[in-house]
Amino acid sequence: MLFLISSAPDTKEFKTAFKLAKDMDAEICLLQNAVYASGNLNDNGFYVLKDEMRMRGISENEISGKPIDYSRLIDLMTEADKVVGFF
Repeated sequence: MLFLISSAPDTKEFKTAFKLAKDMDAEICLLQNAVYASGNLNDNGFYVLKDEMRMRGISENEISGKPIDYSRLIDLMTEADKVVGFF
């Protein structure tokens, strides 16, 4: 299962989605404002969309997750048995 999370890290939606994904041992990809969490999480078991990072001035050496491009995101989505979006 793949969770796509786009809510800002200080929101209830982000915290709920991230915890649920971790509890389910699902893959996680941070999109849009969720990429702001990528530098604050003590975890590297998630993906971060590179273009979203660049638009927000976040460099790859500032994050703990795995930066990916749109092509890799499409691969992850097609490989997953289910894709869940939290916005």
